Amino acid sequence: MNKTVRLLIIILCLPLFIAAEDVKNIQINGVSGKLLDNIQTRLTEIAQNKSLKEESEEELRAQVIKAMTPYGFFKPTIRISYQPNKIIFNIIPGPRLIVTKIDTNIIGAGKDNPRFSQALKELPIKSGKPFNSANYETAKQNLMSVAEQEGYLRASFEKSEVLIDRKQYKATIILIFDTGPQYYFGQVRFDPTYISPDLLHRFVPFKYGQPYSADKVLEFNNYLSGSGYFKAVNVQPKQNENSQIIPLDVHLQRASRINYSLGLGFGTDTGIRGKAGVHVVPVNRAGHKFNAVALGSFNENTLQSQYVIPGQNPITDQYEALGSFSNLNYNAAYSNSLLLSLAQRHNLPTFQRLLSLNALYERFNYDDQPTFGNKTKNTLYPKATFTWLNKSDQLFSPNGYKVTLTGLGATKALFSDINFSQALLDARAAYMVNPIRTRFFFHTIQGITVINDIYQLPVSLGFLLGGSDNLKGYNYNALGPGKILTYGGIEVQKETVENWYVIGFYDVGDVYKPRAKNIKQDVGLGLMWVSPVGPIKIGIAQAIESDFKLTSGKKPKLVINIGPDL
Repeated sequence: MNKTVRLLIIILCLPLFIAAEDVKNIQINGVSGKLLDNIQTRLTEIAQNKSLKEESEEELRAQVIKAMTPYGFFKPTIRISYQPNKIIFNIIPGPRLIVTKIDTNIIGAGKDNPRFSQALKELPIKSGKPFNSANYETAKQNLMSVAEQEGYLRASFEKSEVLIDRKQYKATIILIFDTGPQYYFGQVRFDPTYISPDLLHRFVPFKYGQPYSADKVLEFNNYLSGSGYFKAVNVQPKQNENSQIIPLDVHLQRASRINYSLGLGFGTDTGIRGKAGVHVVPVNRAGHKFNAVALGSFNENTLQSQYVIPGQNPITDQYEALGSFSNLNYNAAYSNSLLLSLAQRHNLPTFQRLLSLNALYERFNYDDQPTFGNKTKNTLYPKATFTWLNKSDQLFSPNGYKVTLTGLGATKALFSDINFSQALLDARAAYMVNPIRTRFFFHTIQGITVINDIYQLPVSLGFLLGGSDNLKGYNYNALGPGKILTYGGIEVQKETVENWYVIGFYDVGDVYKPRAKNIKQDVGLGLMWVSPVGPIKIGIAQAIESDFKLTSGKKPKLVINIGPDL
């Protein structure tokens, strides 16, 4: 049986092997770029059914011309020569066909819609430019896309033609687009459910009477699916032949109200770590949520509860009440703290804002503080965090950036034991050089704290450096505290096999009070795998001095980092 299966696989794959061998022995001269790619693709398709050497020169020449005409080359000169193990195509492309006239017209109910007028102005086909079939198809698709967005569900081309005059070697493009009638959103009707109808209607991203759009329906479906309230969502348009109003029926399947989570992991910063949580969604008909999470590791332990209230726009806004107890045990400091926080969160695809008022009780000490003993501080402080981001993928984006700016402060005049103000900038950027499949990742952190005595600032608010996210050659949060934090790092990631990268990195920075004495540096090498759950980096980092000599007493350090870097 196994022999039969293997034989069947070999027989099925044999045409592919033959095609690969044929294409490998082809040389094409005189063309490049997309035109070359299209010719190679055409010849590959032919070779899957029949060896190219068995085809006549006339047939091969005809197939090459077919591959060139979409790019406007209708009069190429093609010479074919044969060597024992190679077929050589010498091509002179000749002149490109020029579009001399474009005749466009919008008819139907949408003929006066300004969106179509704008679309016609932006068509990728231009009179006086070479003909390109891809641009022609894009032009047609652009008009159809506008129709779909504006509710013209029966739009079609009454005429779409490319007329080629081979004698005068010119082309005329005719596009006559009939929009048909325009359709509009009607009422949205939800299945009876445990969630308040008022909250459900706040997820609707369109209004009654707005032009119908399939994209808006999909967006609506995604908003409900991502809310956490439902296991399944089905939004069904109810189109009536006799009406241009389209109501929507929304069918909802309730998700489990109470869920539990358990997790176990490892990181070079924290060692073995565990996580346990309980999540109640929703708490009530108003859609409130409750989360309680316990996190444990060798140097960080936290017990946290969070109560979330949807905002007026539940897609982008929410209010939070948070309480947490934390135990931090770093090389540079130790603390136990209790934090109570009220916050308002606003999230957009490219911008996030978090405004909070925080009450902190913390008992702490720093290892290098001048006086021995724990300190206890009560701090009431507002905090604002703004994030700007641009990335193509949530897990791994070849290009993009993320910039986070945080500001906070406290005064003795308003129920705090200390006066301080603080600002922190964390900026990350990535750029992929595609020709050499190399990604450059840049990361900088800059911060300043204004306070008389830095040792009076609670550890949870202080500047600390060290670990897999910044100075990789130093232990996690081993450097600090200080009034000034400065860090910069660069990582070069070279793709060797698909989704596998060899990486090299260099970091420099320090936390100082207030003048820098000995800026820390490290270098290292490693591997990165872009897995289905995000990038996983494993490397070796070595602390070095300014003259690039190894830092005395600092051994090479294993670094493991899991998760997106933007």
